[in-house]
Amino acid sequence: MKKKKHRAKRKRTSASRNAPSAPKPAPAQEKALPKTIAVDFDGVIAEYDGWKGVGILGGPRRDVVSALRTLHAEGWKIVIHTTRGEEEIAAYLLRHSIPHHEINRNSDYTTLGGKPVADVYWDDRALCYSGNAERDLKKIRRFRTWSGR
Repeated sequence: MKKKKHRAKRKRTSASRNAPSAPKPAPAQEKALPKTIAVDFDGVIAEYDGWKGVGILGGPRRDVVSALRTLHAEGWKIVIHTTRGEEEIAAYLLRHSIPHHEINRNSDYTTLGGKPVADVYWDDRALCYSGNAERDLKKIRRFRTWSGR
């Protein structure tokens, strides 16, 4: 006849019941992030009438620079969103005193894609989705930039 192995039950004492568990991390304090605008370079910040080559940049659009200064004063984060490289336009932005925080990225957010996170995208080649793709197809086929390109 086999003898049953008898396991002693561990009795929880009041000390073990009341012992603190591993410390829980404090909830992350979410800082209020500023509203962000991603602004296209060619055709919005700078005059543009078609690709002329690397480093060939149109003059700054005064109305846009003025609007960006207003947004900056209101506390907006300004991200320049362009197909050009940062090294190509950084000196231009400084030379013309165009307010901005970052170029082609928004370090307030980690993403896997190349599009910076923003509340608003200001671009001469943008079409806002209307909620009706069939209607948008007509607009897409007829699309021209503000300058007629």
